[in-house]
Amino acid sequence: MMQRIVLSTGNIIISLILGAMALAFVGIHYPETLDQIINVATSAKGYIVATNLPPKYNVWVRLLLEEKQLVFMFFTIVMRVVLAILQSIVFAFFGSERTA
Repeated sequence: MMQRIVLSTGNIIISLILGAMALAFVGIHYPETLDQIINVATSAKGYIVATNLPPKYNVWVRLLLEEKQLVFMFFTIVMRVVLAILQSIVFAFFGSERTA
């Protein structure tokens, strides 16, 4: 039980760190790509805000949802997927079953 909690928490922390590193890497080495990702995040925010949500929800979405958060979430999710794939490969080779 404790092992699962530690592995899950570690996975989240590692994915946040790797997501930040991937964001910095793309920003330094591929600034045009990062600019395009930010533009997509801006469009996504506009699409989300333009939905017909009731004002009691829409005001919070507009207040709390920013482009930089969407970009960071994107890189974090990509890193979580990469970690899950690597974890599956490691567990397949070492025969350890994951019970998550």
